[in-house]
Amino acid sequence: MTNKLTISIEDLYATFAAYPLKSAMEGCPCCVSNSDKEKIHSKQLRALTGDDLSRYTFKAMTTWGGTDDFKYYLPRILELLATTDFIVDTFVVLGKLTYANWRSWPAKEQAAIETFVYAWWGHLISSKTYFDREAFIEINKLTNNIDKLLQLWAISFDDSSFANYVELVHDHYYDLTGKRKDFRELNETDINKLLNWISMNAAILEPGFFYFENRDKALAEKVSATLYIFERT
Repeated sequence: MTNKLTISIEDLYATFAAYPLKSAMEGCPCCVSNSDKEKIHSKQLRALTGDDLSRYTFKAMTTWGGTDDFKYYLPRILELLATTDFIVDTFVVLGKLTYANWRSWPAKEQAAIETFVYAWWGHLISSKTYFDREAFIEINKLTNNIDKLLQLWAISFDDSSFANYVELVHDHYYDLTGKRKDFRELNETDINKLLNWISMNAAILEPGFFYFENRDKALAEKVSATLYIFERT
């Protein structure tokens, strides 16, 4: 986990500490069982697991508790999203922020969320061995700032950022320039910005091939196939 991500998570806990744990939260009896309620009160906030919080995350504010309750659990939910294989999808977690109209929250809370999602994005790009399309799309929907996401994507051979760039182009370039099924939630302006950014960085592919030719043959082969994509366009 990057230092920026660690700091941003700690800031979430500090920022939302003003919201106390309630001894009881109202929930739809058809949707929320006593066992569900017991789970989210079973441990200290930072000790709650994905299994403890998954049901609540799906039901938060719609059929279980209100916005202040959600704010209490939010730091741990976001930490689980960023640092574990959280069973709840990214679009559900970040969608809850949209549902809660987070842009109307106090400026300090908005800033803590923005800092976290950008730090998480930087962690994903530099550390994960695959391009997380869902995270890219959902963070962009949440922040409406694709320029910032692309700015944070500094491509390097020293981490996973180059492999992620290759995977984006190799797996999604034809979709981006065609029917856009995989990126249908991006608007025309953002699609064009993404395509321009891809083209601006295409020169790194050839040196990347030679760099990884004897270090990671599978990646080098994917780079070669990606170069072919540009040759055909």
